[in-house]
Amino acid sequence: NKVAVTTNITDLQEFMQHIITHTNMTCLNAKDDDVTSLEGSNFLAANLYARSVFGEDALVNVSVEKKEDGDGKIGGYIRIRSKTQG
Repeated sequence: NKVAVTTNITDLQEFMQHIITHTNMTCLNAKDDDVTSLEGSNFLAANLYARSVFGEDALVNVSVEKKEDGDGKIGGYIRIRSKTQG
């Protein structure tokens, strides 16, 4: 399950914090969901994890970059993985 990302957010740090907050997931790449190491970068690859109330594990792979077409918007893909796809 691959979802295309199109957003008006132009800051990778803000985008990652937005995804973590709204999905209620934990970032496996950063300590304590600290995404300050993204400053000055034009791309982001991260893994997020959550366990549902039914005990199912879900892994989300985020792969996005700042587009260099002048507006600085973020584009890329988010892939959702779980044992039961439903």
